[in-house]
Amino acid sequence: MRLNGEISYRNEEEEKEMCSFLPPPLPKQKLVVGYALTSKKVKSFLQPKLEGLARKKGILFVAIDHTRPLSEQGPFDIVLHKLTGIEWQQILEDYWRKHPEVTVLDPPDAIQHLHNRQSMLEGVADLNLSDCYGKVGVPRQLVITKDPLSIPDAVTKAGLTLPLVAKPLVVDGSAKSHELSLAYDQFSLSKLNPPLVLQEFVNHGGVLFKVYIVGEMIKVMRRFSLPDVNKHEILNNAGVFRVPRVSCAAASADDVDLDPVIAELPPRPLLERLGRDLRRRLGLRLFNIDMIREHGMRDRYYVIDINYFPA
Repeated sequence: MRLNGEISYRNEEEEKEMCSFLPPPLPKQKLVVGYALTSKKVKSFLQPKLEGLARKKGILFVAIDHTRPLSEQGPFDIVLHKLTGIEWQQILEDYWRKHPEVTVLDPPDAIQHLHNRQSMLEGVADLNLSDCYGKVGVPRQLVITKDPLSIPDAVTKAGLTLPLVAKPLVVDGSAKSHELSLAYDQFSLSKLNPPLVLQEFVNHGGVLFKVYIVGEMIKVMRRFSLPDVNKHEILNNAGVFRVPRVSCAAASADDVDLDPVIAELPPRPLLERLGRDLRRRLGLRLFNIDMIREHGMRDRYYVIDINYFPA
């Protein structure tokens, strides 16, 4: 089933676009979307305006009852979900085997790749995407699974350059899995708590690009991010500092008067190719990419995170 549309959560016009990611039902038929979401996700995603617009298009959102077998519910045309746990994954996979005609957004095994920050970005690194519009890669990074005391030596051997962004290795939807720290000096690295990913900090003008992908459609938003770090700060700061979650702690930067070089969105053809290649490689149709442009390098981009069905 082909998906059409864009994702956004900001105004009525964009909510109309959100509805368009679902294919139109046949005349006098309803398209039934069964959803299995956390209460937090229902509150942020399933706004009354969105449901109203969906009904006008013949699209009906129906909550999946977790106390009843999934096979006894429906029938559904689409199952939209964002739940974690092996039990739910098994339930959904069993249901899909019995009902292959139902579109599942997205397959649980494909989503699993985004629950680990090592496997999450491997797809981007393997793409080696470079064309006349720019080059897309990932910051150099190192995975640490145990023994904090070994981190300084591991960083030296890997040749990583300070400062480093420390992120939990596992992404399980909890607030803790999105905690970030910035390490300025080698000796403080042993204070970190594995398992984690250490990622070289790339100066990017304090602006992050949120690239929302829904099927073949793409929408880009600017967000404020961590400020650049200069040599003076590196020499005069020591320790590990907790920092806000980059992708959601800052306000939108879409309507702010910014340096045009920093504010310029990534080229559309580059994003379309990246989205197409990642959809194929990840097996996902509903996700977002956190992307930065290296400050002073107009055509050098880095993907720093990928999220399934973002809020």
